[in-house]
Amino acid sequence: MMNAAVIGLMLAVGLCAPELTQSSDEQAVQSAVEGFLFHLGDHQFDAVAADLAPKALVVVTRQRDGQWTNSYQAGDEWVAALRNNPNPATFREPISNVKVTVDSHQLAYLRADFQVMRDGKAQSSGVDQFTLVREPAGWKIAAIAYTSMPVR
Repeated sequence: MMNAAVIGLMLAVGLCAPELTQSSDEQAVQSAVEGFLFHLGDHQFDAVAADLAPKALVVVTRQRDGQWTNSYQAGDEWVAALRNNPNPATFREPISNVKVTVDSHQLAYLRADFQVMRDGKAQSSGVDQFTLVREPAGWKIAAIAYTSMPVR
């Protein structure tokens, strides 16, 4: 049985622990990224384009056959390539281990692990990194960078 001193110490430590909840800005950044991923997975390419800031950049570092390759595209080029895909596959990209940093209420960074899921099966995994800027219309994605590795 615990004595009063131990219980008091546990309460004091619990009350002094850092808050683990997100600020409203951090929540808004995560919601913007999750909305973008939903739009992307459902081929809502007008919404994907609207989620991006002007002159956005997309960087992908991908592992295939044991080799890493890097690609770089302007956001508008990337969206155009998405639109030109005649058979896009619907997917979900849940994120986990999310870390959000917001600086001066204007610039934000989100880093998260992800898995691309199709028909309930993992297709690839990696790390997403998003840089967002606050615009009058809300948070917009200025840069997307991610690693992509096939699930084995």
